[in-house]
Amino acid sequence: MAPKKKWKRIDVSSVQESLFESNIAQNVAKGGLSEAMVIDTIGEAPSRRLAKKIKSQRHGDPIASRGTVERARLQKLVSRLKSERARMDIDDKAPKGNERVIDDIWGDNAEPAVMLRPSMPTLAKVIPAVAAPHSGQSYNPSPEAREELINKAYESLPQEEDISDEPLTDMIRECLPNVDVDNLTFRQKQVLGNLIIQDKLDESSIMEALAAADQEDVSEEEMDNTATANKRRVTTKKTRTKRNREKLHKASIAQALMRKRIKRLVHDIDHFKGIKGDSDPLEIEEAKKERLRKYLHDLVKGRIAPKFGNKVYRVDPPEVPLSDEVTSSLRQLASPSEASVRCVVDSIYRRGLVPAPPVIDEEYRSKARSKLLRRTRKFKGKLLHGTTYISHTV
Repeated sequence: MAPKKKWKRIDVSSVQESLFESNIAQNVAKGGLSEAMVIDTIGEAPSRRLAKKIKSQRHGDPIASRGTVERARLQKLVSRLKSERARMDIDDKAPKGNERVIDDIWGDNAEPAVMLRPSMPTLAKVIPAVAAPHSGQSYNPSPEAREELINKAYESLPQEEDISDEPLTDMIRECLPNVDVDNLTFRQKQVLGNLIIQDKLDESSIMEALAAADQEDVSEEEMDNTATANKRRVTTKKTRTKRNREKLHKASIAQALMRKRIKRLVHDIDHFKGIKGDSDPLEIEEAKKERLRKYLHDLVKGRIAPKFGNKVYRVDPPEVPLSDEVTSSLRQLASPSEASVRCVVDSIYRRGLVPAPPVIDEEYRSKARSKLLRRTRKFKGKLLHGTTYISHTV
């Protein structure tokens, strides 16, 4: 391992200071240094930033018309400058901070120390009494107490300061006593305040500024009048498209009112029917069953014409197996299900395409028996005792 270089930690500051002083001495010894040094008695030319700041202060609005934020900032700046100036005033008689003060602890008479007995700490302060509520805060206060409480609450609220031009008016009255301030507008007061700040109080500049302010007010009024006139002209003129749109809008409103009136009338009729038809629910159920029974009876008798609809049930055709499938396995064949066949049959009977089969009841049995007896032949056999009926179709 290589040894550390000790020469890197040598202090060379003294050598550098001596070299710096020798260089200064050589430059002074050359001569001509007094000619290079010039005392500036005129002052440096103002920079662009300073000139811009002065221009903005001259042409800006007066302090009275500025916002509260800028006024607060200026007040803060003034208070800081005052505090700095007060800090700079140093009393010569006061002792300096770097002087050492000698205290002789043996020469001065020390105050006798008194040992205090330990005791319990006392309360720092007495707890204030609970304030009684105002009489206007009761459940049933009197009008006088209620009004007093409202006034007290309103006075406790922070009041908003109205922006006024009183400082600007006072400044104009003090600097220009011959000008009637009461007849001036706010814009004219601003112009006069700007002239006072720029120290242009001659009569010609004041008259020119007031005339320019009046001309600006007149031009603003003319622009407002022209804008209102154009607005009126635009609103009075109607195109055919706008008239048609208004006509359609009125027609849609009328249709909506008509639909609302019809809906209300239907609701009233249904309500009246509900009130009129309130009866026993058992009777209503029996009436429904009777109507259904009558409808089915007429449908079976053929008294009701069948209605053919466009909704027809069509079952998928059975799959046709190929020769290879038949030879390979018969288990893959899908036979038609009984449910699909039953659905087709029920659909045929339901739509009336085929007469429905008769219902076997007592009436059907009596008619079938009478018809069968009419077609039989009556004879008496020799071997058999009694009469024998043999069916014979006529």
